[in-house]
Amino acid sequence: MLLFKRIFCLTLLLALGACGFQPLYGQQTQSAEVIALLSATYVMPIKSRTGQIIRNELLDRVTPKGIPARPLYRLKVEIDEESQSLAIDPDNSTNRKNLTLKGKYQLFGADGKTVLFKSTAQSISSYNIVTSDFANLSAEKNARKRSALVLAEKIHRQISVYFTR
Repeated sequence: MLLFKRIFCLTLLLALGACGFQPLYGQQTQSAEVIALLSATYVMPIKSRTGQIIRNELLDRVTPKGIPARPLYRLKVEIDEESQSLAIDPDNSTNRKNLTLKGKYQLFGADGKTVLFKSTAQSISSYNIVTSDFANLSAEKNARKRSALVLAEKIHRQISVYFTR
């Protein structure tokens, strides 16, 4: 039985290697080639304060040395935000909400017209509703910022994976 388990594990590892499996957080998405392609990407401005947070985070991740003088790619992101009540008390008041940020993005070529890659990403954050209006505003603002940072991370990761191809 022990020999069978060893043979099965070895076969599984060989099959994964043969199919081209690569870990998402592996060295491929952090290679010098991918970093060079990312650094030649211009992140276009995004509407709203949340869009500003997403763009700033993308700039930090994609072009940490500054905006490229002659970008080879342009990244356009459009965000959509929705709020959903989760927990409702017997008196019909909400005491928990989900804040969902959806980002549709397109990677254009240098001409700004040719779409090379497009996809979507989504991030959800929850927050509690209490009796204090100030606490509610602060919690909502914090949830929005957390979702924006996660959304930027997902977009960065997906574009990095695209550039490894």
